[in-house]
Order: sequence, then structure tokens, then C-alpha cells
Amino acid sequence: MVSIWKQTKAERLGSVDGFNLFFGALLGANLGTLGTVPLKDYVLLIILLAGTVAVLRMISTSERRLYALGTLALYIGLLAMVFTNDRMTPTGLSEGDVNRLAATLAVWIMAVLAIEFAPTHAEEEAAPKADQA
Repeated sequence: MVSIWKQTKAERLGSVDGFNLFFGALLGANLGTLGTVPLKDYVLLIILLAGTVAVLRMISTSERRLYALGTLALYIGLLAMVFTNDRMTPTGLSEGDVNRLAATLAVWIMAVLAIEFAPTHAEEEAAPKADQA
């Protein structure tokens, strides 16, 4: 009997795509409020966030899980340094903005990892072809 707690590959892909769409829009909304951040710091923040998004996508598509997880760990470390070290935090970024960006990324990362490492059904055998007469 198939467990309702296991997802199919299509369900997993749909969930990841849905989370990526939602959190991508939320990240865009967060970035839209950063009017006090100088252009240089804004560009550096965009590069950091784009890399994070790329790593999250890599988690879902890479066949080399350890490589993808290692890259994610490096990016989480980099994000932690940027968001917790006053010298690395972009100028003009308020504490509230830092907290919202960090919360958005933390929930997104946890959601992608939960979906990716949840049990998945093995590929089902192809349906038998109808007998040809």
C-alpha cells in the first residue's frame, strides 16, 4: 500500500516550484523596500541573494547531493556573516529589513530541505501495454 506521507517526484517538483515562486516574490517585495541602501550595497546584496536562490535551485536539481549541501552550507555561513556582522551588513539596511530578509531566507531554505528530503515514492513501473490483436 502506498503511504500518504510519501510524495511522488512530480509532487516534489510542484512543491519546490511553488515555494520558489512564492519566496521569490516575497524576496522581491523585501528588496522593494530598501530605498535607503546605497546602490553599491544594493548590488552586492542582490548578488548575494541571487547566489542563494541559485544554490536552493541546485539542491532540487543536482544529482550530487553532498556537493549541493556543501555549497548551501557555505552560503548559509556567508549569509550569517553578512546579516550578523555590522561591518558586512549593507549600509542603510535597517535592523527590521535584515531580520525580514534573514527570516525569509531561513524559512525558504528549511522548506526546500524538508521537501527534498521527505520520502519519495520509487518510480512506478510503466503501465502494461494493451495486448495487440
